[in-house]
Amino acid sequence: MSKLYFLLPVLVLFLGNCRNGDQAESAPLNDSLSKAQQRMHADSLKQKNPLLILPPDSDYTGDYTDKYDNGIIKFRGQFRFGKRHGQWMSFYPNGLAWSEMHYDKGLREGPNFTYFENGKMRYQGFYKQDKQDSIWCYFDSVGKLAEKILYKEDRIVKKLPHN
Repeated sequence: MSKLYFLLPVLVLFLGNCRNGDQAESAPLNDSLSKAQQRMHADSLKQKNPLLILPPDSDYTGDYTDKYDNGIIKFRGQFRFGKRHGQWMSFYPNGLAWSEMHYDKGLREGPNFTYFENGKMRYQGFYKQDKQDSIWCYFDSVGKLAEKILYKEDRIVKKLPHN
């Protein structure tokens, strides 16, 4: 019986080490997805939301272009380490600009211009670290200034006269 008490802790240590070894070998597979799995996941998300922009894989750096079925560019920009970076343009199916945004390591940074489908300005403003900042101007569909609002860190400071 005393031999059994001696062998029991050794057996527990042995089985514990074997199990931990198996976990260590499988951990990298659980921590990251293969590029093919990432692409399949991105494609399924895009089917749910066709306007969603995702890089080909999580660390992709390079140009990105997405097109409508008719061949007209839908989105154009660059990724840097899997995040939007630099100027991004989006277009309506008729080829006219929809928006122009600027990004810095995935955050909106700088001027933002958005247009109606007829080409007239819809609104324009400035982002600072992904937050609305400065004066934003909103227009009606014929291009007439409808509203001016001063933002600071995504909060409305005040509405400004626009006449």
